[in-house]
Amino acid sequence: MQVETSYKNILNMAYPVMIGSFATTLLNITDTAFLGRVGEVELGASAVGGVLYFVFVMVGMAIGIGTQILIARRSGEKNDGAIGEIFDNSLIILFGLSLFLYIILEFLSPWMLRLILDSDAIIQASIRFLHYRAYGIFFVLLATVFRSFYVGIAQPRVFGIYSFLMAGINMLLGYGLIFGNFGLPRLGIEGAGLASSISELIALIYLFGYTYVKKGIQHYNLFRFLKVDWQLISRILNLSAPLVVQNLLSMGAWFVFFVFIEKIGQHELAISNIVRGAYMVAMTPIWGFSIAANSMVSNIIGQGKSDEVLSLVKRIIQLAVLVTGIMAIINVSIPKIILQIFTADPQLIQDSLGSFYVVILAMLFFAFAIVCISAVSGTGATKTALYIEIAAIFIYMVYNYLVTFIFHGTVELVWFSEIIYWVFTGIASYIFLRSLRWKKITL
Repeated sequence: MQVETSYKNILNMAYPVMIGSFATTLLNITDTAFLGRVGEVELGASAVGGVLYFVFVMVGMAIGIGTQILIARRSGEKNDGAIGEIFDNSLIILFGLSLFLYIILEFLSPWMLRLILDSDAIIQASIRFLHYRAYGIFFVLLATVFRSFYVGIAQPRVFGIYSFLMAGINMLLGYGLIFGNFGLPRLGIEGAGLASSISELIALIYLFGYTYVKKGIQHYNLFRFLKVDWQLISRILNLSAPLVVQNLLSMGAWFVFFVFIEKIGQHELAISNIVRGAYMVAMTPIWGFSIAANSMVSNIIGQGKSDEVLSLVKRIIQLAVLVTGIMAIINVSIPKIILQIFTADPQLIQDSLGSFYVVILAMLFFAFAIVCISAVSGTGATKTALYIEIAAIFIYMVYNYLVTFIFHGTVELVWFSEIIYWVFTGIASYIFLRSLRWKKITL
């Protein structure tokens, strides 16, 4: 399917992904909300363990983005027959990758956590959480291929259904397994990891079933597995490799961010996990515009309409900033109500307010930046997106190191690094898009 650059078409592409992102965010914050009622150690451990898990997930997500860019480009070119081969070979890549990442998570993460954390209680709780959470790496990475396919052909609605199914099951299982409800064993933080992995498995089964029986997509030749096309795999990996490094750096910096805060104190780590949950809720709608920018830019270029890319990106930015502004007003109006989702401790809520206001301000810059850097990747300039990410993370980490260890700043000052990060990323990405150097790239 070929997309258009109108506001209506942007919203048609973005809103199903927004809904799906909201459901995925629900899955992620359910653990925070439940474990915030278990104890500070479990709350802090779920932050560290959860971020470490997503460092690995983002490796597969990056390959999924590369797959999505290729599928969207072929869709724009009306070369539907090539899409199934891209899909099948991506499934092979991500299954192999998920096996490799599972082994690292299961057997090497205890060593990694002991190397970088100080609190033995948080280390042990994180290990217990990851023991069950690690299984989800298989299900999430395979589901990424389906998302890449449906977004790439401009039919993203199934992603929303998949995500809500996953979030709903996780909420029920989490409530049962963490607290021992519904006749299930009370597993605490281990129950949170197990519930998330089971919910991802069931949602993946739904995706396979839906795609297998769906009418109107037979001409894409999915699930043929005629051959392992090493040349195509190489092309997918070459396009995705900078995105893999980019996501690893981004999530790795996010993980180090929480390690730095753990050095400040266990209470500050609990505060930051609460703020992280609220931050993820606030940024949820913007992921829809980010994915829309990535896919629509590639599709438009595939149609031979490169001259429309900048106007498309500007329209996506306008919509993203508008939605973010609305979210910011809601968050600032009822901050304590939002923070109560994640903890019942009134002192934690009060101490979290300063950092919460900082991340709400950061959201306005995030909306602009994430659309711009996603558009850069959509042009095929994934190496340029990587260079921008490297520079942004360098600035981000230097700032955090100075604030944490040299000036011994507050947790609010550490969170201010989010604003610095997104301001630089957005400006650098927009300058590249304006330069038009991406027009020389072919996929």
